[in-house]
This record gives sequence, C-alpha cells and structure tokens, in this order.
Amino acid sequence: MKRFNYKSIFIYSSLQFSGHVEEFFSENTEKLIVFVVMPRLKNKYNLLRVYSKGKLRKEKRIKSSSNIFLYYFLWWWHQNYFILKYFSKKDNFIIFGCHPVCFFGMSLIKFIKKCRYAYWVGDYFPGNSNIISLFERLKRYYHDKMNYAFYLSDNINKVFNKGEIVDNHNKKTVMWGIKPKKIVKKLSNKQFHMLFIGLIKDSQGLEFIFSFLRGHKNYKISIIGLCDDTLYLKYKNMIKVFKIENQVYFPNKFLSNDDLAKFSLNCDIGIALYNIDKSNPTYYTDPGKVKAYAELNLPVIMSSTSAISPFIKRFKAGEVISKKEESLQNALIKIKKNHQLYKRGLKKFNDYFYYKKYYNEKFNCFKI
Repeated sequence: MKRFNYKSIFIYSSLQFSGHVEEFFSENTEKLIVFVVMPRLKNKYNLLRVYSKGKLRKEKRIKSSSNIFLYYFLWWWHQNYFILKYFSKKDNFIIFGCHPVCFFGMSLIKFIKKCRYAYWVGDYFPGNSNIISLFERLKRYYHDKMNYAFYLSDNINKVFNKGEIVDNHNKKTVMWGIKPKKIVKKLSNKQFHMLFIGLIKDSQGLEFIFSFLRGHKNYKISIIGLCDDTLYLKYKNMIKVFKIENQVYFPNKFLSNDDLAKFSLNCDIGIALYNIDKSNPTYYTDPGKVKAYAELNLPVIMSSTSAISPFIKRFKAGEVISKKEESLQNALIKIKKNHQLYKRGLKKFNDYFYYKKYYNEKFNCFKI
C-alpha cells in the first residue's frame, strides 16, 4: 500500500499553467480537495475536484460570474462550503490559499475545524492608488497571521519580510515547478516561429512584436490566450494596418494542455516581453509563461525583469534582452544558430525546477 506524505489538504488550482501544484499534491496526499478558480474575464463557472488516495473521485462545475462582486462572493462562499462539507471534525488539515479572499473568516473556520492556513503569495502590486494600497495592506495583514507563508519569488519574499529573504521551515520562497514534456522538433526552415501564451494584457510587449514583424517578414508569432474585446480589436486593427496578417495567428482563446503541446511542435521559441521597471508587478514574480515555454522545450526570449530571468541566464535556457528591436533580432539569430546549446540549457533549467523533487523539498513542512 502506498504511503502518502500528506494527510488532508485544500488547495487552489488553475486551468492555465500553475506549476503542477495540483498534480504534485494529488499524487502525495491521502485526501485532497481542489478548487479551480477561473479568471474573471468571461467566466461562468469554476471547478471542484475531489481526490482520494491519489485518484480523482469527483469533478464538478461550480457557479461563478463575471460580475466583480458576485465573482468574489461566490468564490468565498464555495470555498468555505467545501471546507465544511469535505473535512470532518477529526481531520487535521491544511487550507492552502493564494488570495486574501481565501482567508476571510478564517478565525471562525479554525474554531469549527481542526485546520491550519498557508498563504502562497504570488504577486505584489506597487503603486500609490488607494485600491492597490488597501489590497496590499490586506495581503500583509493575513500574511502576518499565517501558520505557513510561501513566496513565488525572492523579490516578494523581501517585500513581505522587511527587505530580507526568509528561508526557514514555515516561510520560504517556492517558485513554479516544471514537468518537462517529451517533445522532439526541428527548427523551421522558412519563417522562425515565436509563441506567446497566457492571459493577454497591454504590458506584455505585443505591440513591439507587431512593429518588429512589419520589418522582418522571415518571422511570425502565434498568440494563444485571451484578452478583453477592446484590446483584441485594437490588436487586430494594428495587425491589419501593419499588413502582417500572414505573420500573426491570434484566435483569442486558450488551448488545452494537450492541444498546446501539439501546437508548439511548429514553434521555435517562446516570447515573454514586459515593461522592465519596478512599477510592473512582473518584476516581483515568477511568470508562468516562461516555465510553460521551458516545459514545451522552447528556448525563451524574455525581458530583463522578473525573478526567473537570472535562472534563464544561469542555465542558458534562452536570452534575456532589453525591449529594443535590435536586441530582439540578435537574440533570435543567436538561438537559431546555437539551437542545441539552448536545448542543453533548457534541460538543466527543467531538471533544477522538476516539480516532484522541487516541491518535495519545499513543502516538507506539510508532511505527516
């Protein structure tokens, strides 16, 4: 009989790249309740998944809403309903949250149930607006009450610990884990094919890419992700004005993990360009798209920002650039000429962040 490292846990997950956290805990937890919360944009439902002894026993759609107030209320309501329903008074379990809404009313839940809370802080939003300041104060308030705290980067770790990086049994940096896919591909002989995946915002360098493509007909890009209608129309119009329709594939939708893996067979590199100043939240975090590219065996070209860029440099898994047209072109040429060198770097990068080994060490505080 298999021995499980963890007894009972409630966690969050996503249908987008989320570092195989759900997969890791489902393999290693005797009883696991997973709440999959979708992005609010065009959202109608979330998902409940119930695992027992490593096997998925139940999956159910849960009502949600695109309305901002209903979205967070239904999120909070369902979380606590699941906790009360699926964990008995005898269960000694972990509630592993990722957002302040996860912790509303936790004193009452801790009074009713035998549980401990953990907070995986995945972002930090710098800024002086009242809403952002209130949100960050709320995050810090709950962070300071946690049994366990984890941080998606050392940068976030320092923000929440007075400029110091804390690394002990209950508080530490835990970045996204990786599960490399066995993908064998050849370089494109004609147009060098860039891939962009993820939720699309106007701070991710796509306008710069479109401008670059206008003067470089031997490159193309596929954009796999979702954005709001206004931004989508703006980008479609830009693509038309620049006359690069044959160089851009932009369906404004996500693909399943399996479909994305198949689609990536025709791609040569992953692209992740951001604003590089410290006012951009990406500076502080570990953006999922970079790890997703690495899983797909795609060398990465990214801006010189975020907590993951030093690892891209360290393992030579891609190129870290400033967002200038010349820098992008030079990086593309280097990767095309030295493709095997970057593939070896990707393997080292993926081995370092391999999710089973990496999380087994990082989440040892939850073990029975």
